[in-house]
Amino acid sequence: MLLPKFIRTLPMFLSLFAVSLSLVNCREQPTPSERIPTSLRIEGGAPTIYSGGSLQLVAVASYSDGTVRDLSAAATWTNTPARAGLVQSGGKFIATDDSVGIETVTASVQGRTASLQIEVTRRAAIFSISPVIVALTSGETLQFEASVEYQGGSQAYVTENASWAISPGQAATIDSKGKLHALPGMTGHETVTAQYQILSAQSQVQVQASQTPLFEMVTIPAGSFMMGDDSSRLLDQRPAHEVFVDAFEIGKYEVTNAEYVRFLNQAFAAGHIFIESGIISGKRGPFAFLPYTKLCASQEFPDKFIEYVQIEDNDYVFRVVPGFEDYPVVRLSWYGAAAFCAFYGYRLPTEAEWEKAARGGQQLQYGTAHGAIAHDFANYTGTGGADAYAGLAPVGKFPPNPFGLYDLCGNAAEYIFDLYEPSYYGVSPRNNPFGPGPAKPLGRLTAQGPCASSMWRGGSWISSASACSATYRGAFCDLPEQCNLGAAVAGLRVARSLP
Repeated sequence: MLLPKFIRTLPMFLSLFAVSLSLVNCREQPTPSERIPTSLRIEGGAPTIYSGGSLQLVAVASYSDGTVRDLSAAATWTNTPARAGLVQSGGKFIATDDSVGIETVTASVQGRTASLQIEVTRRAAIFSISPVIVALTSGETLQFEASVEYQGGSQAYVTENASWAISPGQAATIDSKGKLHALPGMTGHETVTAQYQILSAQSQVQVQASQTPLFEMVTIPAGSFMMGDDSSRLLDQRPAHEVFVDAFEIGKYEVTNAEYVRFLNQAFAAGHIFIESGIISGKRGPFAFLPYTKLCASQEFPDKFIEYVQIEDNDYVFRVVPGFEDYPVVRLSWYGAAAFCAFYGYRLPTEAEWEKAARGGQQLQYGTAHGAIAHDFANYTGTGGADAYAGLAPVGKFPPNPFGLYDLCGNAAEYIFDLYEPSYYGVSPRNNPFGPGPAKPLGRLTAQGPCASSMWRGGSWISSASACSATYRGAFCDLPEQCNLGAAVAGLRVARSLP
């Protein structure tokens, strides 16, 4: 006989009632105290990220029994002010493109809350290190520099923020701040690699048993001398003042066309320069997108010394016009001179260093063999005696000064490190002055008056005798980009500090 319907369904109702009662009991019974976190923290590495990047954060809970758990998936994530990025569920923080700022990220779970500040910085667009090609003697040290151009065009040195490595590391080591030490008694080829954000750059280092420098150098001993000339009618040479300069090395000769062309080809292969409409400009490094030189002739200076020519397989190279290999390179901007030096681990001499070298240790008025100017001793305006050159002369054709340096008077004017400030001598420090500009220039020169002015010393083949003196201070208003008088007469001489 069939049972009544309500009796047949009674077991099902009882079962559902038991389940419901169990759920009610579960809700009313609190989580065991040993499973409640005693603390919560957010982890995720260095709390700095560049715009457009992402950072995975982790909410880590600690318990009274000493255990820890990842509660990132269960946590509620928020951030304020939410202008430079947003945190997603699960703890992934995504920085907004082209935005910078400080974001406070908060994670909440099981009654615990933790916060972490994240700094969103600018994103690097171009990263480079210098020098790019360098030779060292075993036991020497060298400080590398790393520079970056960010999206938006601002620039900065980031040497101490970059990650540095060396391979194979048998002949040299490098520390976390880019200082390389060539190991005593070891030789070989090393590759230095630096990384910043997601960008990297490399330098090639040759460690040698004995020094074979790229340029013939002369050591100028440390000491004091009187800089300037109180008898000059030019106020920027006053007052004469005593200056102490540490020992340094300076190039025996002006940099030649052949040496500059070597640089152009190596820099082009390394992606550090580009050429457009005959203008060679920086592509990487401290002077990126600034003009270095222009391959042109002008009405005033019809000679062309360097050209960009096609060779086989549609490749192009820079080369010296035959016959001008040993002539000093000219038609440079200050950036083209400074970049050349930095590429090989050298620098431009400071104004004080240059004048000390030109005076020959004897307070000479001119940087010639005997401190006097005449066409037998220097190539300047006009001709006569040993000066048969209506234009530039090959380097080293006139007698050296007492330090053994050639062409410090006439031939090519020489860029120096300092920016021009006509009244600087009145405030110049006594020890190792380097002018009113920054110790490590970066980007376009900073104005020190109506325009930013780079400085040259020594005069040129078209200069008057007075402009070739050891104290004359010449200047170009930034930038000599055209094939004009300024761009045509200026070259350079390398220098470097001694340990």
